[in-house]
Amino acid sequence: MNRTRTTEHCRFFSLAVSASAILVVAAGINAHAAEWRIEPQLRVGAEFDDNAILDFRTDTQDEISGFVAEGLARFVYSSPVTDFFVTPRLVHRDYGEPDFDSDDQFLAFSFAREWQSSNFTIRGNYGRELVRTAERSNVDFNVDNPDEIPEDDTGRVFLRDNRERLEIVPQFTYRMSNVSTFGVDVGYMDVSYDEGLLGLLNDYTNIRGNLSYRRSWSRRNTAIVTGTYRQYEAEGREAVTGYGVSAGFENRLSEKTVFRALVGVENTELDTGEDDLNPVANISLIRRLETITLIAQYRRVIAGGGGGSLTARDMININFTRRLSDRISAGLGVRAYTTTALEEGAFTIDERDYLQLRARFVWDLSKTLALEADYRYTILDRELIGESANSNNIILALRWRPTPFIRSQ
Repeated sequence: MNRTRTTEHCRFFSLAVSASAILVVAAGINAHAAEWRIEPQLRVGAEFDDNAILDFRTDTQDEISGFVAEGLARFVYSSPVTDFFVTPRLVHRDYGEPDFDSDDQFLAFSFAREWQSSNFTIRGNYGRELVRTAERSNVDFNVDNPDEIPEDDTGRVFLRDNRERLEIVPQFTYRMSNVSTFGVDVGYMDVSYDEGLLGLLNDYTNIRGNLSYRRSWSRRNTAIVTGTYRQYEAEGREAVTGYGVSAGFENRLSEKTVFRALVGVENTELDTGEDDLNPVANISLIRRLETITLIAQYRRVIAGGGGGSLTARDMININFTRRLSDRISAGLGVRAYTTTALEEGAFTIDERDYLQLRARFVWDLSKTLALEADYRYTILDRELIGESANSNNIILALRWRPTPFIRSQ
């Protein structure tokens, strides 16, 4: 669906205003023993990419270089029972090439409220960015929960188009007893493209609901059972539904280490009238020490994307960060997936293998100023073409984090 730039900005700012209104309401819920914080950041740097659109032909690859400017402000409210934040972020990319220059907008928010035996959270993400960056699955060192890593990347990178993505996820948890917990969450995602690139990218909505039951049989071990329902609908195609069940356990190996394993099946009712039964899995290890953080995960999911149909995706996500000294930290990450269409003959989907290796180095020059070096090596292999494309991306930047503004009530 086409949108003018004015409409784009209006939607971004209307979402920002709505999230800010929730912040004000949250403050009124518990005005005593509360804290407000404003955490601004500014990053300016230079970027180089030797294959900007992951072209498979070496004679037509686009090499770009230019500067990137990023500004954000994190507004935080905290009280004994309520936590809320909203973070608007703007990114400007200037390479001296109109086909690659962009002004991208992002907004993230989260609201959490806790009662004696239950809690409610709702988180949301909005992003509007160029397809060149939006359709790449990037290693994210800021991820705390590996299950929040997006599944909707299509691996299609073209010269020029914009993707608008909105995701909202409410969650409710009820503690039935000291050992039993019931939970429900719903994920709603709406994605649209300005032009669709001749039908190769399709607007779509993806709704997924989960019911879960957790029962602890010891201080360290918890059994988990989850039921799932989904509905995926791409523009111009019939809605596709599915349902599944998974079971497994979570083991707290120590206070700093958690291992979780879930396996199951998901049945998808395709728009052809056929059923397709697939295995699904979620195996993760999270270890957080004073100077080291490790997140490792294997997931097999049924994922929706801009290709116009659901896919089976095997994903590997590894994030490793370490503080080497009081001022120096480094990170290494891997993001890899194999994607296969559930419906044969869907011309917009073919098997794809994707791999990204990322390395980051951060040197804190002072309490407020840091030097960052970021390197990404990306490979995309498409069965239809029979060849692979790769790129080297480097960003050198200065990040300024002024002292947060804090007000207690």
